[in-house]
Amino acid sequence: MQTPSTSVNEFARGGTVLFAAFVGIGVNLASMVYYSSGIWVRPWQEEFGWSRAEIGAQQTISVLVMMLLATFAGRLIDRYGLRRVTTISLAGYGVLLLGFTLMNGPIWQLYLLSAAYAVFGVASTGLAFTRAVNAFFVKHRGLALGISLTSTGVMAYALPKFMTPYVAENGWRAGYVVMFLIVMAALPIVYFLIKDAPDAQEGEDAAVSQAQSGLSFGEAVRHPTFWKVAAIFFLISVAILGLIPAFIPMLQDAGLSPAQAGGLGATLGLSVMFGRLLVGFLIDRIFAPYLTAVVFTGVGLGCVLLGVGGIGYAMAAAIALGFAVGAEVDLIGYYTARYFGLANYGAIYGLQYSIFIFGAGVSPIYTGYIWDVTGNYDIALIMAAVLMVPVVLISLSLPKFENA
Repeated sequence: MQTPSTSVNEFARGGTVLFAAFVGIGVNLASMVYYSSGIWVRPWQEEFGWSRAEIGAQQTISVLVMMLLATFAGRLIDRYGLRRVTTISLAGYGVLLLGFTLMNGPIWQLYLLSAAYAVFGVASTGLAFTRAVNAFFVKHRGLALGISLTSTGVMAYALPKFMTPYVAENGWRAGYVVMFLIVMAALPIVYFLIKDAPDAQEGEDAAVSQAQSGLSFGEAVRHPTFWKVAAIFFLISVAILGLIPAFIPMLQDAGLSPAQAGGLGATLGLSVMFGRLLVGFLIDRIFAPYLTAVVFTGVGLGCVLLGVGGIGYAMAAAIALGFAVGAEVDLIGYYTARYFGLANYGAIYGLQYSIFIFGAGVSPIYTGYIWDVTGNYDIALIMAAVLMVPVVLISLSLPKFENA
């Protein structure tokens, strides 16, 4: 294997691609829409009379669509390139955000729009942008992934902090118009700056050679490690991803104002950002499965504290949940590149992502159902902590990387 390029060369050569990935990941369907989802729960309940389980089904529908299409979208990117496929995807999903402002009561409108923007938006999720980052960075791949994915933390901080009071004052439809404008502003950045891989003339190093190496899709899915990795992130998504949109309503149910709930939600966002950067920095230095085990042990403890101790532990839970969301997509992309290579990254990551978001589809329904039946989220928090046990055990069973 050729000697990896220095960090100076990597960041100088891949800096614009890293910036485009940062922007694209921040505004995509799995980031901006996801982290704003808790903001709409109470307004929709009040205006349309929908239950929380019915509203939670919105996310289930969108992630099931993405699950079915993610591998196909990855193959499109592998074949036609990031710029063309991802820009079209981002534009289509952005335009559909405006459709939500036309809803007038029937729940099928919410479900139809959620399915439609998932069809268009799946090719502009981390599936696309982590491919570019993995291709341009080798020595500091983990750090670069962490930096690019920190934009999800920006959204996780800014949307609860600013959008929650904005929606309370101007209405939820105005919030969707703001999100549409954000996506439109990001489009030219992604189109002009994103690239699939370094050009050969930019330097003969590991990034150039690794961009064309790796297992085939069939070889990857026959490998036991593929299914261990998939099991880890499926369990994490089932445990955690229904709690994130429930976090702000949970705090408001406890008596906090929209501004107070948004402030604690912003703490979760800061934790996402810090988690992205810290995990990205550390996985270049510590064997990633060991780091996974440590991080998600802490996540389980945070969930126990909030579930058993109550709202007084909301800050600790916000930090723990933020770390969970701050680690998962970094680690999926990192594991995919290290274990299976980049030659068919789109298709392989697409299937990993499909499994991950299937869990994300299940999680909000049962989390909302628990609230509808019990009036709180305590059982969901305890269940999340219990699911962290197999996550830790499977992580510790993963094999060493080749060429480590």
